[in-house]
Amino acid sequence: MVVRLNRHDEIQRTLLAALLLAGSALAPVVGLSPALAQAALPAQGGTGEPVRRFSIPAGPLDRALTAFGAQAGRQVSVETSVVRGLSSPGVTGQMTAAQALSRLLGGTGLTARQTGNVVTLGRDSATITLAPVRVGGTAPLRGGRGLAETATGPVRGYVAHVSNTGTKTDTPLIETAQSVSVLSRDFIVDTGAQSVSQVLAYTSGVQSQPYGFDSRYDQFMLRGFGASTYGNYRDGMRFANGSFAQFRSEPYEAERIEVFRGPTSVLYGSNNPGGLVNFVSKLPTATPTREVTMVLGNWNRFQGEFDLGGALDAQGLYRGRITGLVRDSDTQVPQTKDNRIAIAPSLTIRLGARTSLTLFGEYQKNLYPMWPYYYRSVQGLTHVRLGDPAFDALRQQQYYFGYKLEHRVNDVVTLRQNLRYGRVFFDGEFTDAGAVLGPTEIGLYSGRWRERLEGTNIDNQAQFRFYTGPVKHTFLFGVDYFRQRLDSAYSEGNDTFATLMPRSLTHPVYGQVAIGNLTTQSHTYQTIDQVGLYGQEQLVWNRWHVLLGGREDIVATSSRNQLTGVTTTNNPRAFTGRASLLYLFDSGVAPYFSYSTSFLPTSGTTSPARGTRAFAPTRGDQYELGVKYQPHDFNGSITADVYDLHEKNVLTTDLDNVRYSIQTGEVRSRGAEIEGVMSLGNGLSAMAQYTYTEAKNMRSNTAQGKVPVAVPKNAASLFLMYTVPGGMFRDLGIGGGVRFTDKNWADVANTQHNDALTLFDINLRKTFGPVTAQLNVNNIANRRVAICNTGNCTWSMGRMALGSIRVRW
Repeated sequence: MVVRLNRHDEIQRTLLAALLLAGSALAPVVGLSPALAQAALPAQGGTGEPVRRFSIPAGPLDRALTAFGAQAGRQVSVETSVVRGLSSPGVTGQMTAAQALSRLLGGTGLTARQTGNVVTLGRDSATITLAPVRVGGTAPLRGGRGLAETATGPVRGYVAHVSNTGTKTDTPLIETAQSVSVLSRDFIVDTGAQSVSQVLAYTSGVQSQPYGFDSRYDQFMLRGFGASTYGNYRDGMRFANGSFAQFRSEPYEAERIEVFRGPTSVLYGSNNPGGLVNFVSKLPTATPTREVTMVLGNWNRFQGEFDLGGALDAQGLYRGRITGLVRDSDTQVPQTKDNRIAIAPSLTIRLGARTSLTLFGEYQKNLYPMWPYYYRSVQGLTHVRLGDPAFDALRQQQYYFGYKLEHRVNDVVTLRQNLRYGRVFFDGEFTDAGAVLGPTEIGLYSGRWRERLEGTNIDNQAQFRFYTGPVKHTFLFGVDYFRQRLDSAYSEGNDTFATLMPRSLTHPVYGQVAIGNLTTQSHTYQTIDQVGLYGQEQLVWNRWHVLLGGREDIVATSSRNQLTGVTTTNNPRAFTGRASLLYLFDSGVAPYFSYSTSFLPTSGTTSPARGTRAFAPTRGDQYELGVKYQPHDFNGSITADVYDLHEKNVLTTDLDNVRYSIQTGEVRSRGAEIEGVMSLGNGLSAMAQYTYTEAKNMRSNTAQGKVPVAVPKNAASLFLMYTVPGGMFRDLGIGGGVRFTDKNWADVANTQHNDALTLFDINLRKTFGPVTAQLNVNNIANRRVAICNTGNCTWSMGRMALGSIRVRW
């Protein structure tokens, strides 16, 4: 007998074979799945339905269904209006999924119908069947659409309940024993943020735009440590980085942006100990998406946006989405541009009930000022530019593409493979001060950086969910690979300061610089290869939640001086660990304690007198004690924590040979954070935070006892948004915020400081059917202060006014 496979089955089996071949390291664990399934799913009295342990507190029905979906491994489908305002008595104990759901729905008047692994809810008179979606919590989107919240999908209002950034598994935030913030799509729109740095301005533990206005990069610090270079992630995978070439992410393409504070190396490999920012992309959904936006603003800003997607066939097997943006704009730095073209297509293919493949990609073309700095005199920062519009441009093109493949072998085992490949082409030209020629004149030199950056990520995962008696297990095993290739060349003109271009400090003239021949000063080709093997166990017993994780990384780095032909290599390896304990009370209060470690390879060597030894990685460790609260009577979340974070093996000047460094430095950051977010049914949403950071160089040959540059001791913010729910002014939104950043040091020796800064933002919005008109004014008082960072100085971000018309249909 010959069995013929249809085209759909052939594609599915081919892709599954590719997954198992590419992620061969996971193959042995697949064979364990039948035994695990048998042990984890004992039958109930001959019915064949497995018995599970459920622990779902009483409260709103939508939240109870969120917990049911996660604990039962079911997909729940329901119209938002059906469950709005309903409560559930909760359920606790060992029983089948059908029994647990029956108790949850007691007294609600709802019925359930199960088809395969999908549970559809409705009223007796009219059961509504929707396209299957994975449940992390039912959540209505703005505009009245209903959609279930998932770990990477849309969020209702400002309050997210599920994330996978902190665990790489779909875990409720209330059960994640480390500090994680989620900035939702609605929050991004309401604040009018035009960059990732601006999105983070209201987040605890984050110093956003710490070096003043700089449109070149998304710059941020986490818990006192720079994180924008190694903590730049998209969809759970780190972006490669060069000296200046860095992948940029466009906020309009974000479904959500998440901040994971503290050491993250157990899941993600090399990183600074402060944490990371994970940009979660808009990807195809079953719910149709049709949106076009026009934005106008000061500095001659013209911007168009579109977001289109939905099911491509009647069965919902194919879903597509394409998001794009075009911008032409000036900046607050005279005669410079902030131009961008970005387009991000994606396609999801359902290869059966248990398998999905998502293909994605993005292309960007950007034009920014390369040198946004100003001259600082002994009296303070002037308005005399060091850059010149005749030779001040950062031109960057980037692209990446990849896929996310997931296959549920059974109710216990899920396999995933995520892959991304991307490149950046960078060309930056600038002029800068080379010397002071007199009391009212400086001399400029010219320079140019050219970089070609290539990055590859592969992350293979095998996840197991099962029970041993009353203990629920979520075990994650992974093998990931990161590869970076960087070709970086720097050239300098004007005979290396011998013939400097003069600029008057009293009557500066721009646009007339004469750029001479540029001579190559350095040319380096660098490679980094990193392989990580990690494991993580999440255990739940009654209301106790335990997490244990460990990872071994092997790194190979090579740096070749293309001018001299000399190549230096380093092959560090490091083990990092993580452990946490959390207890979830019925009231929604969850105190927790966690310990985590990190590592980051360090380039360079000691002096010849010390053996020219390659530097070891820096090491970080953190103790964190906190409490989370997720109330049952309204949609909100509060997190408060204190932490003690250390970084060791930090480079400091070798006093025996000041041209070299030694690894005896140590930096400590202690602090406290509190963050609250809510979205109430009466139209009020809010996000508030306070951050206290005490950072210090504990050991240093040049800065002993000094505070690191750009780290404020206090920071606080509050953003409120109220949308009138009914009456004459229905759908009128009024909001605003205030942001405070304490003074901070501008130099390593702590002799100069940057002033404290308080800014106010406003938002007005009105919806007329499918059309929404919105006005955002950030920094309404146009308050600007000088911001310096070890010699480079610029001004903080000035007033930004944006008006937009958005059409959704």
